Amino acid sequence: MKRQRHSIMLRALLGLTKASIIVISIVMVLVTLAQVVFRYVIAAPLPWSEELARYCFVWIVFLGGAVGLSKGIHLGVDLVVNLLPETARRVMDGLTTALIAIFAGTMIYASLPVLSMNMFQRSPALGVQMTWIYMAIPVSMGLIVLICVERLVANAVPPKWSED
Repeated sequence: MKRQRHSIMLRALLGLTKASIIVISIVMVLVTLAQVVFRYVIAAPLPWSEELARYCFVWIVFLGGAVGLSKGIHLGVDLVVNLLPETARRVMDGLTTALIAIFAGTMIYASLPVLSMNMFQRSPALGVQMTWIYMAIPVSMGLIVLICVERLVANAVPPKWSED
């Protein structure tokens, strides 16, 4: 899938997502660095640092998946697709995008019971509601659905022929 221009709303959401990834990454690095210092220099390890770093990583992975899809940088085997004529390629791209949207929508639907079941469960070290951790799934999958819907709409409109 090639990179496309996004709507203003989706560009703003993706910009916020990228900024969030940067902030969460910085937090993860700083917490991990603090854990190393506290464990090996001060000899008093932080009991919550590994848990926070893990939860940061979960959010980075899920949000990064949406950003990767928006840029068209996910891995794919397109050897056969590249051999197809342009119309067949567009159909395959549309089919693939629709399947990704269906998968993401299914993930959102499947995550809702998990969110409600974990509403009152707290993480062992941080004491944070586990719902905040599991929210990475519907948030990132919601972004993926939006990206796919925009891509499907753009794919449905035939390309303009230039008269060069």
